[in-house]
Amino acid sequence: MKKITNLYFFKRIGYCFLVFLASATITFGVIHLMPGDYIQSLMPYLSDLDPELSETFRHSFGLDRSLFDQYVLYITNIMQGNWGYSFQYSTPVFDIIAEKLVWTLVILLPATVISALVGIAIGAYSGWKNGSKTDISLLNGMVFIGAIPSYWWAIMAILIFSYSLGLFPLGGFVSLDALFTGISPVDVLHHALLPIIVLTLSSVPGTYYFMRNSMLMTLGEGYILTARAKGVREKDILKHHALKNAMLPMITLVSLQCAAMITGSIFIETIFSWPGLGLLTFDALAARDLPLLEGIFLMDTLVVIVANLVADLLYSVADPRVRVGSDG
Repeated sequence: MKKITNLYFFKRIGYCFLVFLASATITFGVIHLMPGDYIQSLMPYLSDLDPELSETFRHSFGLDRSLFDQYVLYITNIMQGNWGYSFQYSTPVFDIIAEKLVWTLVILLPATVISALVGIAIGAYSGWKNGSKTDISLLNGMVFIGAIPSYWWAIMAILIFSYSLGLFPLGGFVSLDALFTGISPVDVLHHALLPIIVLTLSSVPGTYYFMRNSMLMTLGEGYILTARAKGVREKDILKHHALKNAMLPMITLVSLQCAAMITGSIFIETIFSWPGLGLLTFDALAARDLPLLEGIFLMDTLVVIVANLVADLLYSVADPRVRVGSDG
């Protein structure tokens, strides 16, 4: 195996930069094609009551410039680390996103780890028992879970466990008592537990499918047949040969799944009123806060790009058969 060369690494960084630039361009174009604007959304009668104030606002944010000039200013600011100011909050966009990202990670990290472990475990077992009643039952169960949208699971969870049984709060991240006693980690965990469960449940099927298919492909390899011909115990074949090699593609899946959960938690966070990037995205869309929307999509793009880069590098390290940095 050739080690990851500096040239290969810098090439990957260069490609990531080009992808980021292309994504930023597409994001800018799509967002500016949206109907309406912040003035019409927040103050629909401002233009009629005080046109001068409306024009002052547009001029201060550069909205009176041509679309090309706005794009050039947008890209220039990004390259300088300036993601703009939010229309709603009059605060640097990056500061708002960084604060909300922390709350998203509070429910995202546990859900990602748990769903990966559960999905890998039952997927490997299901693939190993291919064709058995257990395999068919697990497969049908995962198809059922995956076929139902995550927001439906969220609504049902609130109706059953919060509204009917009263086991969890209806939403938010802290109780009203926090106004007097301060934020308690136990209270935050109590509010976060139900969103974590729903995120985990909706993410397990994807990991399960991938791991099951990976296990089925691995079981057809020659070295598995050779081990069985030599009389190696099935438990040892599973532990030392099948599972180890079937796990390699999971590096890519888990990395990308983490990125996908960040970008796909809008419904979950909105339903549970969880103050993360998902709820922030919904609010920014409703208010037509263009700088904030652009910043959120830029963060989503960065997360996906970094996840791809990390998965690529880790896979080449984990699998000696993968060559990187070579000319061939």
